[in-house]
Amino acid sequence: MTEAREFSPRAPIRVFLLDDHEVVRRGVHDLLDAEPDIEVVGEAGTADQAPCTGSGVAAGCGGAGCAAAGRGRDHGLP
Repeated sequence: MTEAREFSPRAPIRVFLLDDHEVVRRGVHDLLDAEPDIEVVGEAGTADQAPCTGSGVAAGCGGAGCAAAGRGRDHGLP
């Protein structure tokens, strides 16, 4: 079993937001911005807009709340 990683403002959780509703992305972004140990590294409205491979955007986790227009839920975002 691996040890839980500790996060802090110097080593934040990096999150990429993906949702087809801009108002939802803005709200979640604002909530996460209020947390000192979370950094939103990007956001997109569709999976096609998301820099999922080779873009240099490394996120520790992501949030997806859409059918990811253009790809659908079956495409398994990383």
